[in-house]
Amino acid sequence: MPNRIRVRRSVSLRRALRMLVIFSVLPTVLICAWLAYSNYRLQREGFEQQTVLLARAIQAEIERELAAIESGLKVMATAPELARGDLKGFHQFATNNIVAPDMALNYVLTDAKGLQVLNTLFPFGAALPKTGTPAQLQQVFAQRETVLTDLFKGVTTQAHIMAIGVPVVANDKVVYSLNMGLTPDYINRLIAQRPLPEGWLIAVLDRSRTIVGRSRDPLKFIGQSVSLKVQQAMDGNSSGFLESVTKDNVPAFTGFSTSDRWGWTVVAAAPQRSLYDDLFAQLAQVLLGLVLALGLGFWLARRAGAKVMSSVQQLNDTALALGRGEDVSPPSLELQEAQAVGTAMLQAADAMRKVKFFAQHDALTELPNRLLFDELAQRSILSAMRHHGELALLAMDLDGFKKVNDTLGHSIGDEVLKTVAQRMGYTIRASDVAARIGGDEFIVLLDGVSQADALQTADRLVHALCQPYYGVSVPLGVSIGLALYPHHGSDLKSLMLAADSAMYAAKSAGKGQTHTAKPQ
Repeated sequence: MPNRIRVRRSVSLRRALRMLVIFSVLPTVLICAWLAYSNYRLQREGFEQQTVLLARAIQAEIERELAAIESGLKVMATAPELARGDLKGFHQFATNNIVAPDMALNYVLTDAKGLQVLNTLFPFGAALPKTGTPAQLQQVFAQRETVLTDLFKGVTTQAHIMAIGVPVVANDKVVYSLNMGLTPDYINRLIAQRPLPEGWLIAVLDRSRTIVGRSRDPLKFIGQSVSLKVQQAMDGNSSGFLESVTKDNVPAFTGFSTSDRWGWTVVAAAPQRSLYDDLFAQLAQVLLGLVLALGLGFWLARRAGAKVMSSVQQLNDTALALGRGEDVSPPSLELQEAQAVGTAMLQAADAMRKVKFFAQHDALTELPNRLLFDELAQRSILSAMRHHGELALLAMDLDGFKKVNDTLGHSIGDEVLKTVAQRMGYTIRASDVAARIGGDEFIVLLDGVSQADALQTADRLVHALCQPYYGVSVPLGVSIGLALYPHHGSDLKSLMLAADSAMYAAKSAGKGQTHTAKPQ
């Protein structure tokens, strides 16, 4: 009977130790699961930001190219040959100005009825097509504005083309629409200039949501409409993010941005597998760690159980010896503690630090923080180096903000900072990047702008941020320092220093104004 009792106690103790290991590891399992989910959410948000930012960047490049074409057409619309009615001479002039046939297909002059008067695809005086002019070009006459048409099939070439038309004015009246035919190859070449991560996709859509350019298999998909789900997401939204399936049947995280000027939309799609493959790899590592932790815990529990049972046996032998009246000495008892759970918690803390590291936005204003801004600015500077472009940094510091916090409290100050972020968003372009880098300090990246354009943007910001704030009687304003690449610095650090110095100069000069940095 005594032996049987000892066996039951032994089994019960070992079972208790196993349960102790399981319940010790269980919090780690829950924490790891929560960390994995949080990491997934952060990486998904990262995909959302990256796709929308990429769509905005390509949209800005297309807008710059179309603006250059528009300027060239407007210059051609004032040609002396048109002014004196010499259509034959203008035909020759226009034909000689088609310098890139893969981009500009032809020039067409149409009248208010939509009939072609001149077409560089035909010899002057030859019979011209009676149909095929897009109805959208009639807006040139109705609104006296530049018009970019949707994709259509040319009557002559039977190929997909777009047209951009500008008014030809004589005696304060629009007499013709001067139109340039553009091929989808032109849009595809613009897309190809932007390096993309593996598996990513870019598509350009016209107002009718028809594909006019694509980074992958363009010949197969140009002229097709995007999926209904993407169209519904774009309705009423200038930019956004959704999960969709591409025309190649690839599940993707999709960001889009629509041009206010032309109504065209750029769509950037990142394959979902690029996120899930990384997530599954992380989960596999976590599961492997948990299995190792459980195995180590059970091994330690077995050893601890053996030592506990050895100690119990020694106590039992000592008690029996006392019962027999024998001389005894205190038993030597050994117990060893496992540290697997502590190690797992350290790993969980390290994982939490990594999750926090991925945070890229200011919690109060929802603007990019310094980490994300530096990354975007470095990319823009490298792009400007490659393409000999320009960009500007605006270093901004609020005037009078300290008095708001001191007299009205930090909660009102927080509301002011939120309002500042909103006003900045309304004032700058969609392709610009505004960030909060601390306290009441902000910085704005203006990509592809001249000094004059950057000063205009800075003046608009000064005007917007000097307006009254709801519930705040303290006068507020902003001082801005402007630094231009490459005039004031060739890297981000030198540009930031130049912009900061100019901002302090603006404060010293009376605040509420913009100062430009001194050249290097």
